Amino acid sequence: MHEFDLSDPDERNQAAAEYVLGTLDKRAKARFEALMAVSSDAQEEVEQWREHLDVFNTSLEPQAPSPELWKKISAETTPEKGFSFWSWQPIAAFSLVLLVTIGFFFQQGNQPENVYVHLIKNEQQQPGWVVNTALEKNQLIIQSMRPVSMPEDSFYELWFMEEGKEPITLGFLPEDGERRITIPAEWKERLMKFEIVVTMEGPNGAPNGYEMGPVSDKTNWKRIQF
Repeated sequence: MHEFDLSDPDERNQAAAEYVLGTLDKRAKARFEALMAVSSDAQEEVEQWREHLDVFNTSLEPQAPSPELWKKISAETTPEKGFSFWSWQPIAAFSLVLLVTIGFFFQQGNQPENVYVHLIKNEQQQPGWVVNTALEKNQLIIQSMRPVSMPEDSFYELWFMEEGKEPITLGFLPEDGERRITIPAEWKERLMKFEIVVTMEGPNGAPNGYEMGPVSDKTNWKRIQF
């Protein structure tokens, strides 16, 4: 996993986003929490991402999670030793809401599936979109974090790449709001093999997967497992 340079404002902001999403590994999480204990900038960025990602909390109807899910949520949101209770409490409260919400969104009956999530950066290397999966509906959900300002006749095109196969286009990222994409059922087993690539294209998109425009972002899925 990429190790964030927390002295760099852009990387710190990306780490804050992944901290709120719950995709940092234990070491990265501990480093970020140590910074957050002394940095008002890091605390403010976490609060901003709480607001950005509140879309998960406002678009779903309440449901009762299973006892097993409650145990896992409780384990995920228990603070580590040495971290101030009062500085941790509001973040943990949101983490609880976020974990419950994602669990509800991707559950089948009372057994939620793995959640695959990705933060896409824009040309300014700022987190611009959240892409996540609704596997039980064979859907990808792309949520814009902020309105996109692009040069005239320029667009961000989303691609899936798998080794030895032609890249697959999923069309343009939304300039604002949300976009849902139906995906083939067989992708469910292949999803983690796909590399996610975003390119800058004209109004007609790239002619094919081998003649793309400049790459804006390139990375792999992160998995949140309940």
